[in-house]
Amino acid sequence: MKEIYIRKMRYEEAKYKLERELQDAFMEGETLVSVVHGIGEGKLKQLTLDVANSYDFLKIVNTEAFIAPNPGITKIEIMGIDKQDLKRYKK
Repeated sequence: MKEIYIRKMRYEEAKYKLERELQDAFMEGETLVSVVHGIGEGKLKQLTLDVANSYDFLKIVNTEAFIAPNPGITKIEIMGIDKQDLKRYKK
C-alpha cells in the first residue's frame, strides 16, 4: 500500500502533491493508498476528501467497521477503469 504524506504542508503544496501522487499510484496499478494528513483543524483532511471525490476512479474506504480508525489518516481505494477512460486520464 502506497502512503502519501501531506502532514504539515501548506494547502496548495498538499493539493499539488496529493493529486500528482494519486495519479501516479493509479498509473502504477495501486489499489489502496493511505493519505497521512494529520488531525489539526481538518483542512488537509477536507482537501483529501474533496480531491478523492473529484476523481471518478477513487473511493474513500470506511475502516471504522473492522478496525479502530486513525483520525489523521484517510484510506482511498483506487478503482479499475476501462481503457478509454485511462487514455483520457493520461492526457
